[in-house]
Amino acid sequence: METELIMIGTGSAFSRHSYNSCFAIKSESFLLLVDAGGGNGIFAALQKSGIAVADIHHLFITHVHADHVLGAIWLIRGVVNMVKDSLYSGKLNIYGNKSVINAICRICQMTFLNADYDKMADCIKFVEVCNDDIFQIQNVSFRCFDVCSVNVEQTGFRMTLEGGTEIVCLGDESLTLRNSCNAVNCDILICGAFCRYADKEIYQPYEKYHSTVRDVAVLAEMFNIRNLVLVHCEDDDLTHRQELYQDEAADYYSGMVIVPTDGERLRL
Repeated sequence: METELIMIGTGSAFSRHSYNSCFAIKSESFLLLVDAGGGNGIFAALQKSGIAVADIHHLFITHVHADHVLGAIWLIRGVVNMVKDSLYSGKLNIYGNKSVINAICRICQMTFLNADYDKMADCIKFVEVCNDDIFQIQNVSFRCFDVCSVNVEQTGFRMTLEGGTEIVCLGDESLTLRNSCNAVNCDILICGAFCRYADKEIYQPYEKYHSTVRDVAVLAEMFNIRNLVLVHCEDDDLTHRQELYQDEAADYYSGMVIVPTDGERLRL
């Protein structure tokens, strides 16, 4: 089985027609979920994407914003209940920076039944990651880095698949001069692009600490990034969004630009 990038959700925090941005990287022996969206819609989104909760044992949360972390609360609750019913084996490993892990633990403590919160220790393992931390999941290696967000502490990663393909994740942050050193020469960059530059007056990305397709495309060309996967986008026109974004990017960037929709599977 080839490695796939499965786009579980592609929308921004206030998406109306898509689930919040999160994705999975999956091969025959490897499955990593990155972020979890903002609510119990994670279960329907996973089902639509063909991913069973019982198969998820590694979850990386980039930052503490509600549209990335609250789905993890529901996922933890689901795992706890599945363990009680003998439907989940092993532990769910959750990787995140200190603020992410503290928030998840606090929310679970405030909202779970005491028995379910106590059960978490049996089936959830928190792994705190910091800037420049290196770790490995099976044969896939990871290097974590500070995404240099001006809005919230956000941790990205550069992962190297067994065959050598390098994937960089910036969470919902766009490619910027501050974080570009972590993405230079990568094969695939997954990052935010809130809207087209042509539509900046409509969506006001800069006021939301986000960037446009043009902004990302200019830097991706400058830093020799081979393929762009743009997420955390406005979702007013899902039918034409990819074509419109690709047309704007083509004026500044020579690589492939993918603007996926929810549930889309991309071969790496």
